[in-house]
Amino acid sequence: MKKVAFFVDWDNLRRIIQNIKNRARRTSTPFDSFDFNNPKHISKLFKVFLDEEKEEYYRIFFYTAKPLKDNEIKDQLRSEGKKRSYQEYLDNIGVEDRIYNLAKNFLDEMVNEDFIALRTGKMQVRGVHNDGRPDIVQKQVDMLIGLDISEVSYNKHADKIVVFSKDTDMIPALKTARINGLEVNIANFNENNHIANDIKVHSDRIITKSFEELNASV
Repeated sequence: MKKVAFFVDWDNLRRIIQNIKNRARRTSTPFDSFDFNNPKHISKLFKVFLDEEKEEYYRIFFYTAKPLKDNEIKDQLRSEGKKRSYQEYLDNIGVEDRIYNLAKNFLDEMVNEDFIALRTGKMQVRGVHNDGRPDIVQKQVDMLIGLDISEVSYNKHADKIVVFSKDTDMIPALKTARINGLEVNIANFNENNHIANDIKVHSDRIITKSFEELNASV
């Protein structure tokens, strides 16, 4: 059996799934079964990309950033005006640390799924949007993915990797994996199939699945 390591940029994948579901609501085909807030559904997603007759998991490396509490976000805002705008946004939500609690509960459940290895970067607050919603970006995640792909490659922990990211920052890590003899695959969906040519050049195969197939699996 081939050992397969999955590398999942969760923020990237979550946005792709949400965009597909949003577009699906405007068509005649419903995609209502899959819930990306359900860890068991996420595990089903990964299994769709695994040939269980010939392959087995080495590990599923799951990358995201540690969620921030409301006060932690406010502490990163520099101007009093932005802090006031953010506080008004929180007042409208009406539940303290709502986003933090949802994210934390999801991650607490996700790590209990089989083969999941959680890797967390940091969140950086850049400011607030016009409606007071915080403008937050992930930091360190790309670096963590690159380091783990290199470690798996150098030590031959797996025969094949499947990468859930279309970020061209992954290219040096993809090169390293191929140089060390691993088969490099990029996970893709029919409904969101744009992949930069540079990524195609430095991978062995694009594994494309239908979101309808995923929806049926759950």
